[in-house]
Amino acid sequence: MQNLAKAIILIGIQGSGKSTFYRERLSEYVHVNLDTLHTRNKERLLIEECLENGQTFVVDNTNPTKADREKYISAAKEKKYQIEGYFLQSILADCIERNKGRSGKACVPDKAIVCTSNRLEMPSYQEGFDKLYFVKIEHGEFVVEEWKAL
Repeated sequence: MQNLAKAIILIGIQGSGKSTFYRERLSEYVHVNLDTLHTRNKERLLIEECLENGQTFVVDNTNPTKADREKYISAAKEKKYQIEGYFLQSILADCIERNKGRSGKACVPDKAIVCTSNRLEMPSYQEGFDKLYFVKIEHGEFVVEEWKAL
């Protein structure tokens, strides 16, 4: 029997809108975010709890590389979860500009955004995603499109 729970992985550099997208579109699901959990151990424990209880969860981190995403995908596949990925358009200049509007620890150095951008690998179905989407911001609104392989 197929599990109806989903593991949703957000992908994009800092300032691409991942957390706002989560709040606006996915907030009914468990939020897995290192900015709020602070440690990988707390992240792991929360994901394990979701997997044991069949809860849908959203990994709201940058997840720039296939290797970063693989640990979430493999754990969720093992529990027969549907795996969805949302790649948020990551135009460097736009992300740096949005980041400037943040305060405190939420505002990261421009150098960190550039570094993540340089590591960013486009997601693919070969990684194990069941569904992939491309998300862009137009006129202040999120526009979600089916993934088209590049």
